[in-house]
Amino acid sequence: LLWMLIFTGDGILLNSVIEEKSNRVLEVLLASASLPEIMFGKILGVAGVTLTVLAVWAGVGGSLLVAAQPDVAADVASVLMGKGLVFYFLFYLVGGYLMYAAIFTAIGSFCETTREAQTLLGPVMALLTIPVIFLTQAIRRPDSPMLEALSWFPPFTPFLMTARAASEPPLWQVLGTGTLMALTVALVVWVAGRAFRTGALSTGKIDLKGLIMRVRGGE
Repeated sequence: LLWMLIFTGDGILLNSVIEEKSNRVLEVLLASASLPEIMFGKILGVAGVTLTVLAVWAGVGGSLLVAAQPDVAADVASVLMGKGLVFYFLFYLVGGYLMYAAIFTAIGSFCETTREAQTLLGPVMALLTIPVIFLTQAIRRPDSPMLEALSWFPPFTPFLMTARAASEPPLWQVLGTGTLMALTVALVVWVAGRAFRTGALSTGKIDLKGLIMRVRGGE
């Protein structure tokens, strides 16, 4: 679900920012709103659209499951609500989405074409691929030392901790990884805000060294 939300919602977000920048729409929007308002408005708006679509599909799937296998549907509902896993999932879903949405928005603000965005998206795609490799193992052996260590790396935390949730990992791991992820999300959003402010009005080809210097300097 988190993968679908990131690749569907954040993909729409990235293309939207690129299109608006290339058409100079962002410059027009600045006349009536600040850059932080534009950035967070986009993130929340696309999240609402994507979650609505996913909710419709979940509703259809849930209805079919209830009609075809009512016992299985009752068991699933009992597990999710009985152990509070639904709230656990929502926490990591929101945290993971905000983290990657801020990154995609910042990347889009520096690009005028999708081809330019692919240059900067390479490392992000690599990060998103790694946790998928370990998801099956996270379900079969959720308490393996390697998975416990990877769960503390914030870009992987939303995926791996959700996969380990049903095995009831120790409370200190839940609180520790959750706090670390929340702090990382706050840092990423702050850095992305500075990057968005710098990139929204920038022109020309991407210069990674110059990009980093401008973001650090807040220019």
